[in-house]
Amino acid sequence: MTIQHICIIGAGISGLVAAKTFIEEGYKVTVFEKQQRLGGVWEVSRTYVGLTTQNPRDTYAFSDYPMPASYPEWPTAEQMRNYLESYAQNFGLVEKIRFQTEVTQVKRKTGVQPGWVVNVNCHNDSNGEIEQEQHEFDFVLVCNGLFNIPKIPLVPGKEEFIASGGQVLHSTEFNDNCQIEGKRVIIVGFGRSATDITAYAVALAKECTLVFRQSLWKVPKFFLGLVNIKYILLTRFSEAWLPYRQLRGMQKVLHTFGKPIVWAFWKTNEILLRLQFRLDASGMLPDKPMSQSVNCSSAIAPENFYKYLYAGKIKTKKTIIARFCNDGVELANGERLQADVVIFGTGFRQDVPFLEEKYRQLLIDDRGYFHLYRNLIHPDIPRIGFVGYNSSFFTQLTSEVGAWWLAEYVKGNLALPSRSEMISVMETELHWRQTQWPQDRGNGGCVSPFNFHHLEQLIEDMGVKSHQKGWQRIAEVMMPVNPSTYQNIRQELRGKRLSSVNDAENSDSLETGVAEGLTNQKISLPNS
Repeated sequence: MTIQHICIIGAGISGLVAAKTFIEEGYKVTVFEKQQRLGGVWEVSRTYVGLTTQNPRDTYAFSDYPMPASYPEWPTAEQMRNYLESYAQNFGLVEKIRFQTEVTQVKRKTGVQPGWVVNVNCHNDSNGEIEQEQHEFDFVLVCNGLFNIPKIPLVPGKEEFIASGGQVLHSTEFNDNCQIEGKRVIIVGFGRSATDITAYAVALAKECTLVFRQSLWKVPKFFLGLVNIKYILLTRFSEAWLPYRQLRGMQKVLHTFGKPIVWAFWKTNEILLRLQFRLDASGMLPDKPMSQSVNCSSAIAPENFYKYLYAGKIKTKKTIIARFCNDGVELANGERLQADVVIFGTGFRQDVPFLEEKYRQLLIDDRGYFHLYRNLIHPDIPRIGFVGYNSSFFTQLTSEVGAWWLAEYVKGNLALPSRSEMISVMETELHWRQTQWPQDRGNGGCVSPFNFHHLEQLIEDMGVKSHQKGWQRIAEVMMPVNPSTYQNIRQELRGKRLSSVNDAENSDSLETGVAEGLTNQKISLPNS
């Protein structure tokens, strides 16, 4: 059976670009989104006060839809929402989205017409009731993201604390200054949301305390106040200083004979950060070297965060919360802290509870790690793909190229290895990450810090070229990622596809003796 109707679960960054890609390729698309509006992690109900992007503006855009030049270098959450909504409107995606519609079950349909049966709960605005529906699709794209289910540690005494008037929030629930104004606030964690909220709360809260297990390396927006982080972190050059599992060319030389140079490179970066943020004086020097800490948890230091630490405006406790009390918390070291509000910036966990259990068990192991080939498909789960499970430093782009790869996969245009080879590749990749990058908490869904390696792997699979030559190649290596240049990849991909169609037609026409009539026909492809 020909694949015609595509189900897309989620209308965040990945769901939107997947919908656009498959619509352009001529498929019928239906998107289910459980929230009232599109945007995923940027949807208004999920963003905390003061949130901005971690990426500079031009590196965090889709390849064919740049952000407005009027946006600041680090756009706000509201600007990101406006950008995504504009993208959806521009490419006719909004009418394909069913809002306030939660997918509850995805079950394999067998028989003459294989596919998936998708059950959903729809919120009816007219009467406020939940209505159940069932739909059938030829292919399903899971785009619910890696930042889907808020993770809050199970700490005893929470009910007692709340009953006494305290508040316990996840970072996604902090959306009003009134929640912390004039109050004693404890923030838990050291990731991007925890430190963001801590720096923001200083000016509003009566008292601000950060509780964390270990300090992490943060990077400034501008190194030494001069060099934009995109020239340091978001280039092929910077990625070359980290040892990929398959070393080639200069990288192989760098991580064998050139190890002293690599050590000096990272040590220099550490020294610069220690000086710029006064890490030694503030007691925030991380335990692990910087070279072992670059992953999807890496984050930009919030403005004035280390300044507030050094000045004592932020109290710090390097421990964990053992239990809640009626007036605050008790730490693992026995110390008690009074608090009115406790905000957990402890990240997210990911699951696909709607997927038929036998397939879910193939996908996720007991430790919560996802097993996917190229972070996009599982060879034993037919007619289903995952977009956004290749989270990176520039997720818009990795999701977009991933969607192109999946479109080629659905069309049967990829020369994939055998099932056993795919299983071997994905298990080898996951094992390498778990042993060489054990601090990576991406659960198999993060490709950082090897963002460019992943992109080039997908592009190579699609049979197109990913590199410039000569001086252009040098510029490509040294300059920050530029999503717009990847439109060349898609144009080459379509040209390759058109060429193969013409070749096939020419071959057929020669065999049938009607070459002249067929070679004059025009081949039309969906517009981008």
